[in-house]
Amino acid sequence: MTRLSIYARQRIHQLLFQGAANSEIVHTLNEEGIVTSRQTVWRLKQHIITHRTIQPLPKSGRPSVLTTEILDLIDKAMQLNDETTANELVLLFQYMGITISRSAALKGRHLLGWSSRGAAYCQLIRAQNKEKRVQWALENLGASFEDVIWSDETTVQLDTHRRFCCRKKRQKPRYKPRPKHPIKVHVWAAISWRGATNVCVFEGIMNAELYVNILDNFLVPFVQAVYPHGHKFMQDNDPKHTSRRSREFFEDKGINWWRTPPESPDANPIENMWHELKEFIRREVKPMTKAQLVEGILQFWQTVSVSKCRKYIGHLRKVIPRIIEVNGEATGY
Repeated sequence: MTRLSIYARQRIHQLLFQGAANSEIVHTLNEEGIVTSRQTVWRLKQHIITHRTIQPLPKSGRPSVLTTEILDLIDKAMQLNDETTANELVLLFQYMGITISRSAALKGRHLLGWSSRGAAYCQLIRAQNKEKRVQWALENLGASFEDVIWSDETTVQLDTHRRFCCRKKRQKPRYKPRPKHPIKVHVWAAISWRGATNVCVFEGIMNAELYVNILDNFLVPFVQAVYPHGHKFMQDNDPKHTSRRSREFFEDKGINWWRTPPESPDANPIENMWHELKEFIRREVKPMTKAQLVEGILQFWQTVSVSKCRKYIGHLRKVIPRIIEVNGEATGY
């Protein structure tokens, strides 16, 4: 049988108890990052039926230092602080009068299903804004958002490589050249259930006057053409967006500013569109000059169809219940 971690054995046992088929278990585990096969699942199932345990049978030779008690202590330490290193685990056990090597700590952590990965960063959300996020989510649970125009700006830089790549073991990585100060441009756009505005590419620092000018040239014509009978305009709470100049512009042009909670990028579906744009620049365009970068942005925006906009806006059906479930914390979306 393929060597399985304790966590993998527990998950397989749990899924078997729920009545899942072997192929369904393999698919579920693969989505969780655990690679296994139907044959391995079947063998563990027979092992459980025969021996009434998910644990491997004891083998001959010196008993493992990783007893159940040691593994429980490792798991509790990792639950308390997921940044705990193997060396820190060794010191923790020394403080408790238990001798364990670094390799044993690493092995125990692996058996329990803990793996070292890059930290998953998210938006910092303050306590008062968590309450506002939950209130907003409750008010909009089940909404279709067909009349909402979601806007935002982002920065796109000269980038010709993905952040991750593969290499064979015992081979040096291929070096990816990157300029110390890459060329950058800024992008503003908006999407809605009925399609997207034109995209605006600009340079320099955006202030309230520049922002109003962009809205006058890109948002107002879109509203007049696509939403003549009413709309809601969503923007984040950046000071230039909420300035007196911007508010006066909204009133003069009949823009219905729809307020949303602060520190909530996961509640704006255009953020996912920006991610796709930047991946397109890295993987497909690979620009070497500013002109190529701008051309790549315009080329991508031509692919932003009504169906693509609706796909990202429809993603809110997952995000909003999650905001309520986690009491306003970051959802990871």
